[in-house]
Amino acid sequence: MRFISPPRPPAGLHWFIFCFLFWAWIMAGPAPAHAGAPAVTAGPENPKWPLCEGSCSSQNISFVHIADLHARYNPDKDGSSPAARIRGIYEQVKKENPFTIFTNAGDDYEKGSLAEELSRGRTTREVVHALRFDVRTLGNHDFAWGLEELFRFSHDPSAAVLAANIRTVSGKDGFPLSRAPGWTDFTILTVGCVRIGFFGLVTRPWGEADRPYDGPYFREYPALQADFKFAELAGDIIARHRQDVDLLVLVSHLGLEEDMALAKATRGIDLILGGHTHSTTPTPLLVNQTLIVHSGAFGETVGRMDMEYDVLNKRIADTRFRLIANRPGEAPEDEHTRGLVAGILEPYQQDLYEPVTDIRRDREKDTVALIAARAAMETLDIDAAFVHKGTVWQDWRQGELTRQDILDAFKVERQPSGTPGCSSLYRMEVRGRDLIHARTVLKNCVYQGPAGIRPDALYTIALQKPQALNQLEIFGKKIGCSEPKPAAELWETVVAFAQNLKSSGLSLDQGLQENAGSPLVALLKANLLTRPSSKPSSAFSSER
Repeated sequence: MRFISPPRPPAGLHWFIFCFLFWAWIMAGPAPAHAGAPAVTAGPENPKWPLCEGSCSSQNISFVHIADLHARYNPDKDGSSPAARIRGIYEQVKKENPFTIFTNAGDDYEKGSLAEELSRGRTTREVVHALRFDVRTLGNHDFAWGLEELFRFSHDPSAAVLAANIRTVSGKDGFPLSRAPGWTDFTILTVGCVRIGFFGLVTRPWGEADRPYDGPYFREYPALQADFKFAELAGDIIARHRQDVDLLVLVSHLGLEEDMALAKATRGIDLILGGHTHSTTPTPLLVNQTLIVHSGAFGETVGRMDMEYDVLNKRIADTRFRLIANRPGEAPEDEHTRGLVAGILEPYQQDLYEPVTDIRRDREKDTVALIAARAAMETLDIDAAFVHKGTVWQDWRQGELTRQDILDAFKVERQPSGTPGCSSLYRMEVRGRDLIHARTVLKNCVYQGPAGIRPDALYTIALQKPQALNQLEIFGKKIGCSEPKPAAELWETVVAFAQNLKSSGLSLDQGLQENAGSPLVALLKANLLTRPSSKPSSAFSSER
């Protein structure tokens, strides 16, 4: 590029005025893009990659990719940090190839660390920012903690955050205009001699019935709009930007099947780095000249995609892909990231590791559900409770249990976003005849409550969110005499119950019959334990 010198300035006062105006022109920068065009960012001012050498005929580009981390950043039992190992894998690849790009396909929140629950999302945001990605997109679980947390999460000091199908529309009622989102539609990164365009797409939101739906992520904020015509959106990006870049990459939170359908319906995307369905692709899929790779979930494996780009002929000459196991002792650990994550988690050490109860023998999921139903009965001051067996995620082994162990059995998925979790309990009143009907219908739920039910009597019961909010679909009629009201997350009721039992020297499974399907009997000794308050204990009620 030829540099054009400014004209020679006049002397004296005119020289001062000229300098001021020239400085102002430089600081003003280029004119803003047209408001109707998709937003484009050009990456950081300080280049993250070596500059292009004019003699370069080919260049190897590496993508280090993860998806669906789901707050799995607690240290392992040996003290090793899984998040620091993810960054360590990236650093190792970057040493081999300085033209390495670090990407994340979304779903960083939920189903992981107790610290996220207690901090209402903050720790996950801070850990993801500490990992220092280059490019990220959003996942459906990243909307979990509400609009304000989403906006904070999207303002990443290191990464370009991309979501071409999520837009804000000003002027709509209920939208907090004081805060702007941090994501954009499209960005170009100049990696050595190769200009790479990136865009991101986010899947549909999920509802309390554990099904996706078309509509806004936050029903109370319709100004945050989502568009799910993925092929049409991708086609528009291709038409606008394909000619400006050497490679076009989609960082996708649509899932493997949707990625394949999108690749089949479009032409011009070189690579899809995917997530959402927790899929792994041992080798890249090639659909309509688009390469698709997925690297699994929970940070257990990290994908490495190497691409040799022919700079002279503007084409991909070769590709290689492999999955790298993120295991202690095998994957390198980045010490800087380890220290950052340790600092983020430090306030929650006691909550993560201090036992709150114990169980006398191994308990399988059905029995864990039975214990949870009894915990709901005793903690929420109700007459009966139902807990679906399918909402229990893992068995319990004999010995001590921490709060994290209890959360791991009752993982929280806030669906729709910004609302209580799908396994949470809702309190409502029903007539005895409808309680009998519920017992008949809910065959996959464990039940705790009276065996003899009077048809005309009024009972206060707890149902989990899907059953409470979808009564017509599940029961064939509305069974409640009152509207269901959120009571507590299931894991919280179990923790509160466990703490009360421990204070009286009792195990969480004290008095449990050997048959996992039978009711609890003699769990509470009247001379040892009184019925706890319906309010969760102060150990975590202040964190709600």
